Amino acid sequence: MDKRRNRIDRNHTRRGRNGFPDRSIPFRRVFKPQTGRGRCTPGSHYHASQRREHDRHPYTRPSNIRQQSILPYTGSQTNVRKHVLNMIVRDLHPLSLVEDEGFQRLVKILHPHTDIFLSASLIREDLLNMHEEIRVKVQQEVSRAKDLVLSAEVWSSSDEASYLTVTCHFISLEWELKSYMLETVHLIGDHTPENVHQQLRIISNEWEIMEKVQVVVTNKDGMKRAKPEVRWTYMPCFGETLNKVFREAMNNSDWRDLLKKCRRIAAFFQQKTSISRNVQLTQSTGVDWLPVLTMLSNIYDQWPSIFKEFMAKQVENICLNEKERDMLNRAVNALNVIRDTVEKMGYSGYSSISNIIPLRDELQKGLGKLVQAKNNVAQRLSERCDHHIGGIRQNHWFTHSTALDPQFKSIVLQNGEDEGETIKAQLKDKMRYNRGGGHGGEMSFFEDQILHKYTAEPDWMLKSQNPLQFWATKEEYKQLSKLAHKYLTVVSTAVPLERITQPEKSQLFLNRRNCLELENISMMLFLNSNQDKI
Repeated sequence: MDKRRNRIDRNHTRRGRNGFPDRSIPFRRVFKPQTGRGRCTPGSHYHASQRREHDRHPYTRPSNIRQQSILPYTGSQTNVRKHVLNMIVRDLHPLSLVEDEGFQRLVKILHPHTDIFLSASLIREDLLNMHEEIRVKVQQEVSRAKDLVLSAEVWSSSDEASYLTVTCHFISLEWELKSYMLETVHLIGDHTPENVHQQLRIISNEWEIMEKVQVVVTNKDGMKRAKPEVRWTYMPCFGETLNKVFREAMNNSDWRDLLKKCRRIAAFFQQKTSISRNVQLTQSTGVDWLPVLTMLSNIYDQWPSIFKEFMAKQVENICLNEKERDMLNRAVNALNVIRDTVEKMGYSGYSSISNIIPLRDELQKGLGKLVQAKNNVAQRLSERCDHHIGGIRQNHWFTHSTALDPQFKSIVLQNGEDEGETIKAQLKDKMRYNRGGGHGGEMSFFEDQILHKYTAEPDWMLKSQNPLQFWATKEEYKQLSKLAHKYLTVVSTAVPLERITQPEKSQLFLNRRNCLELENISMMLFLNSNQDKI
């Protein structure tokens, strides 16, 4: 079957031979309803009825905006449109913002001597051009890379529509970890592991990276059961794993009642502005551990002021009793151990899985101290951590990444005779295979010497440096660096770290993402993530 008939048109534009929007087609034809072959297919990301509705009415001009004739663009007009689009992309505003009366007035005040015409349709034309330009550059970067890793985030919008955002990661020739968002697609029907896997295959084929992908890191449960036809290894997002640990550990009636009461306390002070000057609380409506910790910590730290306000206003039904305050204290102490551990992953971008084993060990050590102090919340968290991430030392992606990170190599290479020697033998076997010696057989003196010298290297000052730079400057480890290039590419999370470690910034991003128009989501998120990287 003709592959072009199966190509998915996410942005409602006709595509040329290279799969990108065909700019030879006049812009006004972008919104022309299609018939026949435009019908919905099982692989499509949007229902046909949704496409027809968007095609008929792409944007409706508000009646309060003055109708103007479109004049030839001057340099000033073009420059204004460029800056407006950059603002919209950077802050994830809907394109309809430019048609709001307040925005139109602001532009007129800033440029009183220029007759500037802005409409959502014109800005979308600029958006299409920018998307095409940046996509070509990202394609060039990805095509030159090898040992690719995908991160796949499955998420739902405020109207319960499901989406899949896919990002590509690789280490460049300059030993820099590069991350480029590729696509965001609307998942039609149930977002089962099989459906998610099928969409990942489609995206990989379109970007011509199917054979380069080695690992997919995802926040979607059950992907290992998807029975993929390709040899991908599915790995869970570490951030989502911690959320799962938190939810399971707190799944009891006492905790649910306490959390419900704390949310009512936060809501009370957010609504009562006349008495909230001395109490500043944040609300957490979700079930992720960090936003909940922020809310609980605020309540615990400000309890004297909260109690004083309750007494003055004779509020008793949401006042915490002594038992609840003790439970709140234990929960905050236990969750602070998780926070302190996660912060060592970094605050932005992506980090390698090479630090997960040491972080797991440190997390269990911190929780263990609280368990000895009879903290039952810490005990439940420790038990669930052991259940979900206790066996990562049996996964070669984790052990080999840790061994090839100069900061943490001693943790696995010198941790017991059996484990350390097994990992060394596996690494030497892989080096021998890479230089054409095949698997198995007697290990050569060459590989043995390289690994012995590397193991003897001190866990030097890389605690505050990028471990990738170690491999960039060590020519004598060239054979071993090929393995480092492969294993250190695997990231630990399906989303950037700022979405895990900075709840306020994360919530702002999620709120704005939910406001994007359906037909623009993929382009907007693509440009928002990639524009500053190209």
